[in-house]
Amino acid sequence: MKPLGDYSHIKGFNYTASYAKNDYEFWSDYRHDVVEREMGYAQRIGFNSARLFTPHRCYVENRERFLANLRDFVQTAWAHGISSSPIVYFGREFYPDFQPDEGEAAAGLTDMLRPENYPLSCAYFDDLYEAVGQEPGLIFWDVSNEPGYHTPNFVTFHEQEPAFRREMDPVPEDMEAFREKQESVWRFLHHVIAHMREKDPVNAIGIGNTYAYEIEPSGTAPLVDILIYHDYFETRKRVRDVCDMMKALGEKYGKPVINNETGCLCRANPYDMELEILQEYGFGYYLFELMVGQDMWSQVHGLVYPDGTIRDPSAIAAVLGFFRNRGPSRIPTLVNREGSANRAIALATRAIAEAGSGLYCERQKEKTEGLLEAAEYIANLLEAGEHVPMHSLPTARIAGYRRQETPDREEIIGWLYELVRTLQKACRITGESGTEKRV
Repeated sequence: MKPLGDYSHIKGFNYTASYAKNDYEFWSDYRHDVVEREMGYAQRIGFNSARLFTPHRCYVENRERFLANLRDFVQTAWAHGISSSPIVYFGREFYPDFQPDEGEAAAGLTDMLRPENYPLSCAYFDDLYEAVGQEPGLIFWDVSNEPGYHTPNFVTFHEQEPAFRREMDPVPEDMEAFREKQESVWRFLHHVIAHMREKDPVNAIGIGNTYAYEIEPSGTAPLVDILIYHDYFETRKRVRDVCDMMKALGEKYGKPVINNETGCLCRANPYDMELEILQEYGFGYYLFELMVGQDMWSQVHGLVYPDGTIRDPSAIAAVLGFFRNRGPSRIPTLVNREGSANRAIALATRAIAEAGSGLYCERQKEKTEGLLEAAEYIANLLEAGEHVPMHSLPTARIAGYRRQETPDREEIIGWLYELVRTLQKACRITGESGTEKRV
């Protein structure tokens, strides 16, 4: 697709299929049916673009298979209204100090940053172009993923990097060697961008930079159509500071801005916070990542499970442009407005009493279900009022008990007591009478 003046409409995601442990496994064991299903999820949520990690190793090992799979993905995604942005030069062989392991050496992988190997990289892009370069679903080429990733950037970009980041990164012992390694990456990018322009003068290109403050030192801003950065910063101020930097760069070079990697639960960078600010600045984005799958990031990234259920409704709402009210107009929930909390506690008290009466084996299944029914009554109130951690849903635990052939009734009774106390605290209910304290 020709370069656009504005990419604020992009609501994208980074994608690895849910069954794969990594991108290499995804492309080596490509499954059209899974891609079809998961692009359907993305379409339903409102996403419109996918960023693809395309390991060069898969191409080296089986050129025809890899190119066919890439073509199938781009076409399948586009059928769901989702464009594709493939990362062209992705893999350890495009970073300094690459030392192939046994499998990589056997596959023929080598250090692609050496000038004598530049023709190999150019030929690789030529094949990618022939495979998908004229597909209507291709929105732009992402030349390289985080070309500054393996370097502590504050050394090279000391003037621009935020102070808190400089304090966190280690100082390399050999500064001169470090700078040469980083410069070898920039030289490579300059060379391949020139080749990409010659081979494909139509489609837009950008670089998935690790940080905003490596864009100018790399000298690549004048060479690309889109200024791209990644952001996993931890507070609203820090996110806005980087957005301000990117806005200034966009104005300086007259080019649109995209954040094509963002959102990480373990980095204090929640999806809804990030998307609210990106919407404020009018930046397009690609979340990391669509699926909660089998890869190494599943515990800290991902919106949708393979069966179509979701991890966090606030993230889905944010994609649709709706955000939590954190202002003074926010109204706390009152789940005991009509006395439901009092009734739920009374039901739980009766269920516990009945479960402990008579012989243990007498009506055991019926009594257990009575406990779970009482627990669900309370759980629904607690979850609706957001009075419990949503990462550990009581209703999920209830569903787990119901899947068991013979759930531990004493364990359920003990847990039901805990639910009662939680509801009492949430609704300020005191005493056995179930009266509500007015405060």
